Amino acid sequence: MTNEGRQWLLQRARSAIAARVSRTRREREVLAPHEVRRAKCGIFVSLHTHERNELRGCVGYLHCRRSLERDVVAVAQQAAFTDHRFSPVASAEELAELDIEISLLSPFEIIASEHQIVLGTHGAYIEIAGRTGLLLPQVAEGRNWSVEDFLMHVCAKAGRRDICWRHPEAVLYRFTAEVFDDRSLR
Repeated sequence: MTNEGRQWLLQRARSAIAARVSRTRREREVLAPHEVRRAKCGIFVSLHTHERNELRGCVGYLHCRRSLERDVVAVAQQAAFTDHRFSPVASAEELAELDIEISLLSPFEIIASEHQIVLGTHGAYIEIAGRTGLLLPQVAEGRNWSVEDFLMHVCAKAGRRDICWRHPEAVLYRFTAEVFDDRSLR
């Protein structure tokens, strides 16, 4: 994605949240760059506080649902208002104190072993016994985790407290993500 496409997606996410905070209709949007209109990928929007870089919301789609143009609006609003781990963003002032990070996901690839995961490069997704868990590639950064630690956290996201990726019924996937945020494009 070019910087133009990245900036467009970040602006679209911020304006979608702002419109919901102010209970107004979004301004007429600038036509999305061609690369955004033709992209078909999963997307996550993460919100972080400026000051302490703490997570404030994170929601996403594993695969493109409608179009990247529409999906970015949906997941940005869900991250701001429906992530059950956090209270909803309540004001324009609070939104101004948040950085928006977007992760565009590659297609998922089934892998046979944890040895096929490179920390900081790959995210992981697991399906086991009707439950799923996912962590984005950037989650392991700065945490001094091993691949096993990373996968234990993926299993915890799936409601498991064990090395569930080694279970015969588990299906483990890896993926990469193109990650960009407000700070990187300033």
